[in-house]
Amino acid sequence: MRQDKVALIQCKDFAPRITERGPFGGASDYESFSEVVRTANQWIESRTIQVINVETVVLPDRIEGTSDGDYGLTVSNGFYPVMISQGVTINCFQCVRVWYRE
Repeated sequence: MRQDKVALIQCKDFAPRITERGPFGGASDYESFSEVVRTANQWIESRTIQVINVETVVLPDRIEGTSDGDYGLTVSNGFYPVMISQGVTINCFQCVRVWYRE
């Protein structure tokens, strides 16, 4: 029986990067969602991968390991407050998730 190497499904998230930091740790400005999509497209074009699916996901701020930027409070058009409990909200970003095989 022949066993070929199976390419595992992987994903990469692209979130808005900070374009300008706010003073004294205040709100920052972030890339627009169209810029996030452009970054995802450039990443796809620069690799030899099989794209399985591309989706929009909403991820909390203060996330690690997405794109190449820093995250925090925002005034971006990709920013959404999400209520997680009565009166408690967390700040989230509209992000792009690419599912692929190498």
